[in-house]
Amino acid sequence: MDIYKAINKLSPKKKTYARWRFNLEYDKSKEKHTPERLCEILGVKTLSEYIKWENSNQFLGLTNLYLQTKFANDIEDVYLATVEKAKEGDVQSVKLMLQLQKEIKAANRENNKKNPNDDMFDDLELD
Repeated sequence: MDIYKAINKLSPKKKTYARWRFNLEYDKSKEKHTPERLCEILGVKTLSEYIKWENSNQFLGLTNLYLQTKFANDIEDVYLATVEKAKEGDVQSVKLMLQLQKEIKAANRENNKKNPNDDMFDDLELD
């Protein structure tokens, strides 16, 4: 399950808090709300209930999913930078690129074994 699907299963207020907490708003051109503004949106005086929720197993699971997503994005950035250096002839980068490709393929095979029916395009609507 990805972070967005997990968040969508939450109550509306927790969903809003989690998106704010992990900075997962879809419109990245807008500034992140201040805690005070978030309280107004949620209709609460303080965020203490949500801060307490951060110690729950449910929030821990969301945090793990979020970190997996960030890690995947970081790996992509490292891979792209490595490919550029490899194209310039950097021998260490070529070795690292080949190693990363091998590990990514192995991770994909493992993921496909765990989730054979999980298609990332299931939610897309085609015309």
